[in-house]
Amino acid sequence: MKRLLAIALSSFMLAGFSAETFAVNNDDLDRLQNTNECSKCDLVGADLRGANLSGANLKWARMTAANLADSNLSGVNMYGAHAGHAILTGANLARADLRGTNLKWTKMTAANLTKSDLSESDLLLTDLTDANLAGATLTRANLMRANLKRANLTGAILIRSNLIGARLARAKMTAANLTKANLSEVDLRLTNLTRADLTDATLWGAELAEANLSEANLTRANLKGANLKAVNLEGANLKETKFCKTTMPDGTKNNSGC
Repeated sequence: MKRLLAIALSSFMLAGFSAETFAVNNDDLDRLQNTNECSKCDLVGADLRGANLSGANLKWARMTAANLADSNLSGVNMYGAHAGHAILTGANLARADLRGTNLKWTKMTAANLTKSDLSESDLLLTDLTDANLAGATLTRANLMRANLKRANLTGAILIRSNLIGARLARAKMTAANLTKANLSEVDLRLTNLTRADLTDATLWGAELAEANLSEANLTRANLKGANLKAVNLEGANLKETKFCKTTMPDGTKNNSGC
């Protein structure tokens, strides 16, 4: 572990954090460095940029506003951890256990989250621009107003997830499972949803212009007020799909379900 230094307080401009906000717990930092075991540790405000924490036990750890940019957290156990406002830009979190983790306002741009488990995690307003979430599990996760532009969610499981107001323009969501997910007012412009499962999903007011929904399953999906202009619906399953004030691919309005 190369860069676990005696931690200096850094300035946290994001969300108004300042250098005086935190007192770093050096005992817990030493414990993490020496054992890779730090369940319930206090790592609030820690500067762990570039650290190798692969396989570390950080279950229930307090990591608010910690800086873990470009760190190796592959296979880490962060179950139930509090990491709101943390910086995880470019971090490797492949196969990480992030169930129930608080990641509100966290910066995770270009992070690697392939096959990670984020079930029931809180990602409110989290920045996941260009992140790789291929094969990740996000069942019942809160992604309200999260930024997922250009993110890779190929094969991701998002059953019953909350994506209200999320930004997913140009995301890759091929074969993603969005059964019963709430995608109200989501931005899905130019998004690839080929073979995605949207059974019973809610897409009220969703923006889907030029998205690819070929072979997608939209059984009983609610598309009230959605914009489907220039959307590719070739081979899509539209059985019992609800249309009301919906703009169809050809620009016409469909009110059949009003």
